Amino acid sequence: MTGGGWKGGAVEPDGPSGQHERISQPSLPPTTELTDPGPVSGSGRLWAATDPVRAAERKRFRSLLIGGVSAVVAVLVAGGVLVATRNSGETPAAELAGNLFAAGPAGSPDGRQRELNGVAALGGTVVIAGGEDVDSGYRTEFFASKDAGRTFAQAPVRTAKGEPPAAGEVPRHLAAGPGAWVALGERMDRGASGSPPGVRQASRGTVVWTSADGASWTRQPDATAGLAFGPRDRVADVAWTGDGFTAVGRTSEKGDFTDAAPVVWLSRDGRSWERRAGWRLHPPTGGTLALTDVAAVKDAIVVRGESSIKPYDVTWRSTDAGDTWQAFAVPGTSDEPELTLAATATTILAVRGESGHAVTYTSPDGMRWTTAAKIEAAGYRGLLRLTATAEAAVAAVETDAGVRLLRSADGRSWQPVGANPISAQVRDTASVSGHTVAVGADTAAGGSGALLAVRDKSGKDVPSGVPNPTGSGRVVDALGTAGERVVAVGGADGDAAVWSSADGADWRRAADRHNALAGPGRQRLTDVTPGIAGWLAVGFSGQSPARPLVVTSADGESWQPAAAQALPPTGSTPPIPRGVAANPDGYVIVGEDGFGAGTWWSPDLKTWERGIPAGKDNLAGTETTKRWMNAVTSGLFGYVAAGGVTDPNAYGGVYVRRPTVWISPDGRKWSLLRLPIPAGVNEGWLSHIASTDDLVVTAGTAVTGNGVGTAAFGYASHDGGRSWQQITLPVAAGEQSSVTAVAATPRGFVVAGTVGRPGDVVVWTSADGRIWKAAQPSGTGLSGPGDQRLTAFTTVDGDLVGVGSTATGQGDEPIVWRRPLSSAAP
Repeated sequence: MTGGGWKGGAVEPDGPSGQHERISQPSLPPTTELTDPGPVSGSGRLWAATDPVRAAERKRFRSLLIGGVSAVVAVLVAGGVLVATRNSGETPAAELAGNLFAAGPAGSPDGRQRELNGVAALGGTVVIAGGEDVDSGYRTEFFASKDAGRTFAQAPVRTAKGEPPAAGEVPRHLAAGPGAWVALGERMDRGASGSPPGVRQASRGTVVWTSADGASWTRQPDATAGLAFGPRDRVADVAWTGDGFTAVGRTSEKGDFTDAAPVVWLSRDGRSWERRAGWRLHPPTGGTLALTDVAAVKDAIVVRGESSIKPYDVTWRSTDAGDTWQAFAVPGTSDEPELTLAATATTILAVRGESGHAVTYTSPDGMRWTTAAKIEAAGYRGLLRLTATAEAAVAAVETDAGVRLLRSADGRSWQPVGANPISAQVRDTASVSGHTVAVGADTAAGGSGALLAVRDKSGKDVPSGVPNPTGSGRVVDALGTAGERVVAVGGADGDAAVWSSADGADWRRAADRHNALAGPGRQRLTDVTPGIAGWLAVGFSGQSPARPLVVTSADGESWQPAAAQALPPTGSTPPIPRGVAANPDGYVIVGEDGFGAGTWWSPDLKTWERGIPAGKDNLAGTETTKRWMNAVTSGLFGYVAAGGVTDPNAYGGVYVRRPTVWISPDGRKWSLLRLPIPAGVNEGWLSHIASTDDLVVTAGTAVTGNGVGTAAFGYASHDGGRSWQQITLPVAAGEQSSVTAVAATPRGFVVAGTVGRPGDVVVWTSADGRIWKAAQPSGTGLSGPGDQRLTAFTTVDGDLVGVGSTATGQGDEPIVWRRPLSSAAP
């Protein structure tokens, strides 16, 4: 539950039932769509639903009688708590809280989710790029070896200003040349409430890292290195091509790549890049085209593209550093796109997959080609990857028994150099000083997620490894309060975790007596709420695709799994629960269900009922018209959920994500309301919501500029979600901002977010949801190097108690903030 909502207390399941007053709920029309912008109200424009409900028609619910005692309990979840101004002179720093939120007697290493994405070698130096997908955000990692992969040390990563890099940046492609190394990757949004394994936020641009020797790395500024990479560009490969680096990939004006076009990027040093989109590289017979491979020998650069129509494999060659290109053909044909390219110091290799084997072709210059050899392996299924360094090429072949690696110095003969199990995902390989290095991920139960295999020429394992992960491995996503108990949920070292406190200062981890919070892969709880039948918390469990995790508790201390199949899938993909809320009639879970938004309602935490749409397409989505809910709040009006939809018609056929809310009087039938995309932004969606009485505030983050900028935005409703007015969350001109939390307090509303990149905490406050003021607290955990954010808060003994985290690309730590409510008033 993300703020505000029902005022009620959790009770034992065997307590009195049927004694509470039910709220009289208005009915919804079959569909509830927003009209075009209506009359201006206050400082913004008002968008109204077609059938607003008068506030006078709603019965006011102020307290809940339980056993003859009136219990009024506020549940404030996923909201910011820092509302002191930088100029107050008395802003305390947040407290680093890794020791307060215990990890338990034994963490689950399989939940750390480390992956190794790329490897490159030059001389005897090997560099691996990857990271750890931890609960607080993706942590960038580079590892360097000076002894051909026998031992690795973690390479330091800094920004050009010498600061720790931001979290949420994923290196994927590596290349090396004399005195120059480069890594290219993508920037992912650091989710405020986490994502299951394999479910990440969409890429928000390309990130560039460089190094002179592979032993230390610099994250290059977006304003220089990243400027040539657009928000809808995707890099597929990068290579040293004699006088610098060449990268290839694709771009899409629509954003869904049904109109994919080729892109080439050129750089002398890896720090500045020139972009050439579709420049003289087109399929000979039309169709779409994505570039996938680049390689070079001497002054000849060759690239391979994959066309949507025959011939599927298209190749070009340049001998003037990418200024002009000529098409060429590799021998052989195929009914599928099966060609891949790589190059040693003297030979370009092209490998084409065929039935039961692959065929290698070699060329000294990209023009003259010779059929060289077959690549064969028992149980051959297909060629996964072909890579090469100056000394040799490596082929990763999928077989019935797993992934087999083969090595060749010239393409004319291939020697097996070991196998990896079926659970292994080999993402990159390199040959160095007679060793073959393979990296990737391993999905086997009990594994850390990372794959690193080093083999000698005979295929024997060479003992190797990378340093253990760093950071606390703990995150707190949501807080709930009932009576004198505060419950916090999140994750700790790969397992879901629940902590409880009586005062918000001392926290005790709940014992997992029913094995509800642990299991293979990573578990994490992202939201929690108390209700009439006890506590409800949701999250995810397991490897990709993750399963929904739904747990309940009578007292907030002892937790058990919810009833079997509480959230059954409608298709092959398990649903993803995101938020929860409760009122006197029951509980609601919202999230994603395949391509659509999913909702589930329960009166007692024992039986569950899937939500239904009030109109066509209100919940169901398609691959091009996705719907998702991120958060939900409850009140006198019923329920309001916040999220987004993919709109293929927003900008003349360009696919964009746009803010959306859903309203329901009873948690069972839902109507969709599309909100306008704010002026001056490309797209945006809602991540948080909170309410008090009929006043609802929701906010999220928009994408601006060339697709790498962000801006906080939001809306307010004064009639329980029936009509909405855009709100202004002020920041300094040109400064990036995002939203991490929204919450209702006894004195109004708080929206917490970040400003800058990496982000420092910013807090916007409002007494009425219309006029908002910004403040930037400072100090440990609130400002400085890395990303600071606030994710949850509640009130305890007249204080605001908040939690969040401070994270860099190299480590993270939970934080706790406490401040008197009177000094934190809007």
